[in-house]
Amino acid sequence: MSQEPTPVNELDEARLMQTRTRYRMSLGPLEHVSGDLGGLLGEQVMQILGMFYPRNFAKKANVVVTELVTNVFENVFDPKSTFDLEIDAGPSGLVIAVKNRVSPEQYEKVKSRIDTIRTTPDLRALLASTIRERRAERLKGGLGLMRLAQENKFDLAIAYEDGAMTVTATYTTGVEA
Repeated sequence: MSQEPTPVNELDEARLMQTRTRYRMSLGPLEHVSGDLGGLLGEQVMQILGMFYPRNFAKKANVVVTELVTNVFENVFDPKSTFDLEIDAGPSGLVIAVKNRVSPEQYEKVKSRIDTIRTTPDLRALLASTIRERRAERLKGGLGLMRLAQENKFDLAIAYEDGAMTVTATYTTGVEA
């Protein structure tokens, strides 16, 4: 007779944080995607990680996946290309990377945003001033990466190789693996 698994809400956080999860997905061509793939993948990742990690940890993954994948589809450079999503979750934290083809100009624009986020001593003030500026100019968007860093405590990194940009978001739990 098999024993039923313990429901997640009955496990303590220390026990939940012992699992190592790796998830990799590649999808293309981008032109075949219809609908909110970022939101769908974010929800899927939250459900999967929610089986093994505390709810707030799974929610962080949802926010990052949704933001990074949505950014891919809002800035498609080559409709025939693919994008790659990689997630590595474990006791010491969460690393999520999204890779897609972009123009050098698109890369420089995103790199500039990430460099600003990484070098700003007060992310809260940067986010507030950016919100005010965008509101005054009646602009929408442009806050997602800042929110990942400021509100969700992710460290952002960016790389560009052979026409492909990889944006990586890393959250450290402080728990040794």
